[in-house]
Amino acid sequence: MSKFLILFPLFFILMGCGVGDRAAPWRAIHITKNRVCFSMDKTDSLSRFSISSVQNGVYKEFSEDKDVTFSYPDSCRNLSLIPGYTYGVSYTLNNKNYRYVFFIDTDWNVKSTYKE
Repeated sequence: MSKFLILFPLFFILMGCGVGDRAAPWRAIHITKNRVCFSMDKTDSLSRFSISSVQNGVYKEFSEDKDVTFSYPDSCRNLSLIPGYTYGVSYTLNNKNYRYVFFIDTDWNVKSTYKE
């Protein structure tokens, strides 16, 4: 019985959340010093987004909105991102979830952290 109690929770952990559950696909966004654009296409519809970072050990949410409907140019947000940090982005565009992670160096070069 004790083996069953140990194996039972492990079974659910290994199973995952369900068939077909996956991380959202990677999709780049447009980033400048004071602006982030999720899409430059007027036919795209942005319905949710979140931009965050851990800076000096502290989690910071830079911008987040849910249940919205934005198309370009409203799908661009004015933000004051700080160079020298990595940022995580999660968003929904045309009813599809996407993610993107990027680093901004001190010269304002934006580098994707995506590795194939």
